[in-house]
Amino acid sequence: MNFHRAAHLNHQDVRIDELTIHSFEMGVYLAEADYDGRKSFLVDEDNKPQQFQSIEQVKLALHRCTIYKAYLVHQSAYDEMCGGAEKVDNTLKVPLFVPGVS
Repeated sequence: MNFHRAAHLNHQDVRIDELTIHSFEMGVYLAEADYDGRKSFLVDEDNKPQQFQSIEQVKLALHRCTIYKAYLVHQSAYDEMCGGAEKVDNTLKVPLFVPGVS
């Protein structure tokens, strides 16, 4: 099983191709990093997905490495209305600004 830890990635020589921050209800964020050809979620010391309380907290956890692309992703549950149309993909993917990367 592939996994990454923020402490292992947060070094100046680390280059993350893509960072995806998944937003969930109740202010929970999970970070998924594509590093060294492996795309996986950041995990804590117990190998469980590391939860963050804000995007800023994710940025602080990875402030020393280089991130080429970063996105915030959110899927809404509000399309599950009674009598509504069939469920469609309502994923919102917003690019995030990463300082120092063009």
